[in-house]
Amino acid sequence: MDLGLSGRVAAITGATSGIGAACARALAQEGCEIVAADLRPAPAGQLPEGWLAVEADVASADGGRRVVDAALERFGRLDVLVACAGIYETGALDDVDADRWDQVMAVNLRGTFLCAQAAIAAMRPRGWGRVITLASIAARNGGRLAGPAYVASKAGVVGLTRSLAHAAGPHGITVNCVAPGVIDTPMTGVMGDAAKAQLAGGTPLRRNGRPEEVADVVAMLASERAGFVHGALVDVNGGLAMG
Repeated sequence: MDLGLSGRVAAITGATSGIGAACARALAQEGCEIVAADLRPAPAGQLPEGWLAVEADVASADGGRRVVDAALERFGRLDVLVACAGIYETGALDDVDADRWDQVMAVNLRGTFLCAQAAIAAMRPRGWGRVITLASIAARNGGRLAGPAYVASKAGVVGLTRSLAHAAGPHGITVNCVAPGVIDTPMTGVMGDAAKAQLAGGTPLRRNGRPEEVADVVAMLASERAGFVHGALVDVNGGLAMG
């Protein structure tokens, strides 16, 4: 299926590994020019030819603008933003201190907002754009292993997405949120094999997900085919949470 993405410019934050890297590959396969942003980006020689690596701390005041400016400088436009950069936090309620809370919120929620804000400003004059945010199943079920800061930050991303959708829609820009379940990535490795196996056993499909399965949904949302999907929360969790 032709998704109509050939020649589009896509910026992906958190693009070095896991879901972010899978999203970058999926969009590249559809013909997008790729801006791969991360706190510690891959060296240029390790990226596919033509990809632009950008070093950016999305939680910093100029992090989102840095990503967008890099896209505009190299390609002259930005069509798609996938706000995937995030950090995972576990721990009991009493183990979370104020500094850790602020760190998780800064990356997961503030960073998503700043990147989306800058991206929408760049997309608005062209009258077309796609913003895809990444939340989590934890925002729906309160998190079985995730700590309170992570859960709250991802619930915030869901609400933020809907607010952005109201603001961006009149300008031809769709904004949607993808909520992965337990996906086999370095981030979920901190759960431990036993815990991940237990979660897989409680999933109707009896397995955890692959980054590529999330990336395929992201690519569809970025495409012309999803032009009337807006302000949606799309679950990719194998049925671990339904409804």
